[in-house]
Amino acid sequence: MDEKLLIVDDEEGIRYSLGEYFTRQGYQVSLAEDGAKALEKIRNDQPRVIILDVQLPSMDGLELCNKVRHEAGESIGIIMISGVRRETIDKVVGLELGADVYLTKPFEIAELSAQVKALMRRLRTQSQPGSAGWDYEDEYLHIDFKKRLVEAAGKEVHLTKLEFELLKYLVEHQGIPISRSDLVDNVWGYEAGGDINDGAVNTAIAKLRNKIEQDPANPRHIQSVHGVGYCFKKP
Repeated sequence: MDEKLLIVDDEEGIRYSLGEYFTRQGYQVSLAEDGAKALEKIRNDQPRVIILDVQLPSMDGLELCNKVRHEAGESIGIIMISGVRRETIDKVVGLELGADVYLTKPFEIAELSAQVKALMRRLRTQSQPGSAGWDYEDEYLHIDFKKRLVEAAGKEVHLTKLEFELLKYLVEHQGIPISRSDLVDNVWGYEAGGDINDGAVNTAIAKLRNKIEQDPANPRHIQSVHGVGYCFKKP
């Protein structure tokens, strides 16, 4: 398999048991007990996937996730894990910062392993050479759902998982006005519905527009629909 995996957890028992398990699965595993050491290993070793605990000393998992996304874009998969069953706001924040998966302890090791395999497979597909089969394209914007690839004006655009899922949902319902509540239910998920208000949806749309629109102040693709929400249109 020979894929690089970094496990970041300040609990030594969990860190080493996960390390031994994934080593037996054929991964090249490295370990870190805090955010600062993890960031150093990410920069030096360039792992394909990171299993990242939220509660860490020196730099917590949310801050580290944010740094990784700013430095490496979507080239690294991030699975965030939390030992605290708090309100879903932590999960929402983690996904908005760019985590691909968010799990709460205790979890089944088989579930974690399946998530790692799925992320590895997706990232391998994204990195394979060859022309993309665009699911949406116009003279400015190109989107490939399978490879999770977005290009604007010929340049690749790095979206967080949440931003990509938001764009994908709007594109799949092209020409149809979508309410904010529908976006919350279908992109954030029903379990997060109580923690997501209209302002959070508007903020997410604004961030997405800043990345894909030629003129975010006068968007041509993601248009506002007064009294409803948003609609994706082909210019």
